[in-house]
Amino acid sequence: MLSRTRIPLPLQVALAAIAGVASFAIAHVVCTFARDHIHPIPFAIVLLVVVLLLARALGILYALPIGTAAILAYDWFFLPPLRELSEAAYTLLATFLGMAVIVGTVATVTSRRAIAAERARGDMAEVQESLRRLALLIAQGEAPQRVFEAVTREVRAHLGSDTATLVRYELDGSTTELACAGLPAPAVRPELIRHVRENGRALRLDDTAAGVPVVVNGRLWGMFAVGSAESQLPDDTEARMSEYTELVATAVADAQSRAELISSRARIVAAADEARRRIERDLHDGAQQRLVALALRLRTAAHDDDPGDVAEIGADLMTVIDELRELSRGIHPAVLSDSGLRPALRALARRSPLPVEVDVRLNGRLPQPVEVGAYYVASEVLTNAVKHSGATVVRIEVSEADNCLHLCVHDDGSGGADFAGGTGLLGLKDRTEALGGTLDVTSPPGAGTTVTARIPLEPDGGQPGGNGGEHQ
Repeated sequence: MLSRTRIPLPLQVALAAIAGVASFAIAHVVCTFARDHIHPIPFAIVLLVVVLLLARALGILYALPIGTAAILAYDWFFLPPLRELSEAAYTLLATFLGMAVIVGTVATVTSRRAIAAERARGDMAEVQESLRRLALLIAQGEAPQRVFEAVTREVRAHLGSDTATLVRYELDGSTTELACAGLPAPAVRPELIRHVRENGRALRLDDTAAGVPVVVNGRLWGMFAVGSAESQLPDDTEARMSEYTELVATAVADAQSRAELISSRARIVAAADEARRRIERDLHDGAQQRLVALALRLRTAAHDDDPGDVAEIGADLMTVIDELRELSRGIHPAVLSDSGLRPALRALARRSPLPVEVDVRLNGRLPQPVEVGAYYVASEVLTNAVKHSGATVVRIEVSEADNCLHLCVHDDGSGGADFAGGTGLLGLKDRTEALGGTLDVTSPPGAGTTVTARIPLEPDGGQPGGNGGEHQ
């Protein structure tokens, strides 16, 4: 059955006028028949009830002319003195019915506008809440895939469509479906993908499918497609989707910027580590050879009993020692490269002037950048504890969880450490973030310092190393 809201308003006005005339004729017959059989008051109550029911069922546009016609018929043909139908009576009837139709039309239009305004406010509130949820995901730095899935769900719920799909355009001309929400449906129609890609503009097909481009940093990145199998999409589908495509563009741009930042930091760390390895080679090929040569000269001088040569060798030896001290700054121990993080931390603990408790729970070797990063965090924090905290004991805990390395270094010193204190914590934070991880410092005054680092085990896309290994 066709809803009244889909009938054009002029046609509804005409139907309301016809209903008024018809109701007058029917009421005329009923009143004529009932005036000698029913008391006026019960009959009037029945008429009012009928009008109220019609108002509830048909609306004010129909109820007003029908009620006006019923009241006129009741007054003219039920209550004395009775009136004869004449030209004046018809003129009065037409005037009353016309006024009733006009008032009913005005009331109907006003009511519809109020309902539309209220619905628009509700839709706007829902959209704002939806956009707020998505913006919060982006602000929290959630993975792009989670944002894409959330956006497709929100778009489908907002438009009431059967499906919502996010597609990315690849450089080789292919497409990748990143997220889809809704009923199982065929792939996005090729002509829709092709049109949006070639023209960079929204397109609607057969009122059942629409696509809107997603532009990131001025470049066409992909498209949003929605489809409805049975009902047509709203007329303003493309405009309503544009707000969501802007959020997708923001999420993509943010993810790209974050990835570029992590990559640049990783390159810096890799360059620094390569520099250290170069220094190690220089030590092996340079200083070590000089020391061997000095030892041979010293042995020869001792055999020849030449004090002058011994003094010269001593001076050369002090020069080599100074060079070694300068070169050794920042070089990670060979045990870290050869045996891994657990032995390196044990060696670090043995060299520390403070008692250090080491608790390492790892399954085999880790990727080299992770091991180096974790070692330098532990080493620098331990150095800070020795120099600044006044601690009596330091505890180092290392474990694996959720495909991440978790490192915690705690001392019982004076606390008060922060990233602005000039203790190297900011550099450790940069190094950790360069590996895609996080570093947090908790150091209330008088309650010790706890530094917690979380480093992904695949910072550069590699696989975690090794299986097995002992459990400490």
